[in-house]
Amino acid sequence: MLPYLETLLAKSFEVIPGESYNQYRLDVAEQIGAIHLFYEVPLMEEKPWRFLRDRVYPLFDRYIKAKLYDPATARGVVVAIFHTDRCYLLKGEDFLKAYREMEALDTAAFLEKVQQWLAA
Repeated sequence: MLPYLETLLAKSFEVIPGESYNQYRLDVAEQIGAIHLFYEVPLMEEKPWRFLRDRVYPLFDRYIKAKLYDPATARGVVVAIFHTDRCYLLKGEDFLKAYREMEALDTAAFLEKVQQWLAA
């Protein structure tokens, strides 16, 4: 497995069979009585880190900002990463932490990167 995938998937708070994802979303909505923002990332094939770095993360941040979530923290967002036949569920905060780890960015440098993504 590629190093970035190990870093990313290790941050998951739950791993479920991919085919159970839709039911999981429904169950969560029923249990807490609210709709959470879910963001889906299909990685059925292992892609290079630059794919996530240059495409997935900028789109993620622009999407959550449009949905009125903080793009610097992604608090309240669940990221569903589909890899092989599994779905790895990560808190939005942990999804962004993985980026910071892979790029070795401190808080200030990461916030500058977020501003670049949003300006594009």
